Amino acid sequence: PGLGVSQVKLHNTVKPSVDYVCQLKFPSGNYPPCTDDTRDLLVHWCHGAPGVIYMLVQAYKVFGEQQYLNDALQCAEVIWQHGLLKKGYGLCHGTAGNAYSFLTLYNITQNMKYLYRACKFAEWCLSYGQHGCRTPDTPFSLFEGMAGTIYFLADLLVPTKAKFPAFEL
Repeated sequence: PGLGVSQVKLHNTVKPSVDYVCQLKFPSGNYPPCTDDTRDLLVHWCHGAPGVIYMLVQAYKVFGEQQYLNDALQCAEVIWQHGLLKKGYGLCHGTAGNAYSFLTLYNITQNMKYLYRACKFAEWCLSYGQHGCRTPDTPFSLFEGMAGTIYFLADLLVPTKAKFPAFEL
């Protein structure tokens, strides 16, 4: 709404696109990495529920439909069950990136469960190097490496102001 897009355009263009993504949801509550992929495997910010959650929260804010928030809450359950990733600690396909989903839901719902879950994922990240995760191609970068994990840990100091870096406004 703040970007100068008309309500008509939002309802005629954006909402059907959001609804299309919603209908791709697997029975587990996760989402495919792309529209023609039927494998329910990935739970990363860049693939699956952790990335879709942001679209759902924005759709809830813009369109006010409870189903979008309900779907976002279901995404959080998928992340809680499968979001501690052996692929790494970073933002894009790591545990810190998944934890930002909990902070987003905490900020929209004020439900302490989501702050607790973000803190538990942070606790896991604080044992950096002890989980058998692979070393990323760029181990100190923002999206794959330690910089993103540190950014997430710093955001936990004031969780009401937490924003996924270079993504959330």
